[in-house]
Amino acid sequence: MQNYSIVTVGSPVFFQCLKEQKIEYNLQNLSSFKQVKEILKSPLIDIYIFLFFVDNIERLNIKELKKIRYPKIFFSKSNDQLKLLKKNNVMSNFFQLPINYPDMEKIIKLSIMKYKFLFQSQIKIGSYVIDKNAKLLIKSNKNIKLTEKEIEILLYLSGKEDGSSKKEVSQGVNIDAHTYETHLYRLRQKIHKKFNDKHLIYLENSKYYLKNE
Repeated sequence: MQNYSIVTVGSPVFFQCLKEQKIEYNLQNLSSFKQVKEILKSPLIDIYIFLFFVDNIERLNIKELKKIRYPKIFFSKSNDQLKLLKKNNVMSNFFQLPINYPDMEKIIKLSIMKYKFLFQSQIKIGSYVIDKNAKLLIKSNKNIKLTEKEIEILLYLSGKEDGSSKKEVSQGVNIDAHTYETHLYRLRQKIHKKFNDKHLIYLENSKYYLKNE
């Protein structure tokens, strides 16, 4: 199962506020837009929700902002600042400060829901595509039906370039090791039968990998 990381950009005060609320998301605090670009260079299992506190950031690169497909929420004391950003970030949310924590929490959850609906229905993994809504694994003109756990296993492994042990995958998709082996066996059988592919999920040095070619 993919994790959600809330990243505050430009406001250690709001970051500390979120920490004190003990929310279920991973938390990061960045001071500049340059740091945002750095963390996005490494593909991770996490889905990022960025909270940009515009008044405290030296420079926002509009062109680079548009490339970020994760949810972006902009906060500013100035409505004029927000108007400028609205022209170039149509899929984002904009709010004038001050704002209280319960309202912010609702905004974050709404952004996650929008993201799931708009961007996560189809996910490319190498030469395959996972259609989460139809629960299909697709390659060329062929497809197989997937269970929810099979989708979670594929998504988990797709974010682990260095591989994962049986224990790590089991914990990541919230099942015990024996159940994971059962799901994995059935999934491999399906893939081999339909796509003649024995190596999409492979084991090496006690770690499971997903072939991303």
